[in-house]
Amino acid sequence: MKESELMHIKRILIAVFVILLIFAGCHPRKKTGTMGEVRAAWISYIELSSILDNRSETDYIQGVKTMLENLKAMNFNTVYVHASAFTDAYYPSQYYPTAQYVAGQIGQNVAYDPFGLFVQQAHEAGFHIEAWINPMRSFRTDQESQIPVSSVIGQWLSDPTMRGTRIVAEGDRWYLNPAYPEVRELICAVAKELAQNYPIDGLHLDDYFYPDGVSESFDQVAYQAYRQTGGELSLGDWRRQNINEMVASLYATVKQVDKTIQVGISPAGNLEYSVESIYGDVREWVRHDGYLDYILPQIYFGYEHGTLPFDQCLKQWEDLTQGTSTELIVGLAAYKINTVDNYAKDGKYEWQQHDDILKRQILELRDHAAVAGFSIFSYNSLFQPAAENAQRVSQELENLQELMIKTK
Repeated sequence: MKESELMHIKRILIAVFVILLIFAGCHPRKKTGTMGEVRAAWISYIELSSILDNRSETDYIQGVKTMLENLKAMNFNTVYVHASAFTDAYYPSQYYPTAQYVAGQIGQNVAYDPFGLFVQQAHEAGFHIEAWINPMRSFRTDQESQIPVSSVIGQWLSDPTMRGTRIVAEGDRWYLNPAYPEVRELICAVAKELAQNYPIDGLHLDDYFYPDGVSESFDQVAYQAYRQTGGELSLGDWRRQNINEMVASLYATVKQVDKTIQVGISPAGNLEYSVESIYGDVREWVRHDGYLDYILPQIYFGYEHGTLPFDQCLKQWEDLTQGTSTELIVGLAAYKINTVDNYAKDGKYEWQQHDDILKRQILELRDHAAVAGFSIFSYNSLFQPAAENAQRVSQELENLQELMIKTK
């Protein structure tokens, strides 16, 4: 064989080797950031109620289009839309009753599918849309008589062996108890029906896990049974394990339906609060595969916050996600514009004194390569603010306009 031919073969082998190295280093999960900078807004049950409440399908679609047009004009590209906020549903569900805000009464249907239409309109407008669910938060205790007995929640409340164990009252609200397999299976079943029935781009959870300040009696029966069978974890670690099992099962369930569907969680910005108070083991989810594709901490703090200023909090989350395959998106607090932040101590008037906080935060995020984008809470805070906040919000929007068009 000629020397030139040997050199040609050698070059081909080197090229193949390099390609193999590149693919070996790739993580199989699709990234939300593949569409560029994430510029998202949360659309909660509150926003949905303003365009639903027993309105006609035509009126509802127009309301959805108006929301999307407003967001599009500001160059947003992603929406997290409530599909289930209180173990209820904004779509025809096999498991949960129709939400009160759809037609004015829990379990009362309309002749169309609100969430399905939102998905359709969002995709037609070029948006990435994710189904937003609150996995454990359920109805208020004073709503019990309104819950259809045909629903899973209604059946559990009517069953003395399930009431107070699988679903538990804490304060003035019911919560699902993730200590039981059937509860985790219910949450996964809801995620599965959304993933199967709608062409969603992602499934999004926020920070409603165990209720803040949850009592020991909340899950005392299950914890005692765990200890009696040889369990050694403390109550806090056991609760975190329950949530971990729920999140891992939900992730696996969604990926079995469609591996391209993103699964993400939006915990409280205060890392220690998430871990210690509501038992969301964020460190475990971020550092190990099989829980989520992205983390979206709610860094709802200004720069003058007395205990956890924005830049300090951001660094905590960057340090946590560094070297992992978990993507970092940051939640920003449009709802605080022109308000007094009583938890910010000496910085409590910051949101009244400045009208460029969101602008500065987005600019800072864009200076951090590890950050894939941001999400604004919430739509109404920017586009339908309270009258007393309207002028300050208008100025903030003006500040954001050019910034949003000039993407990262």
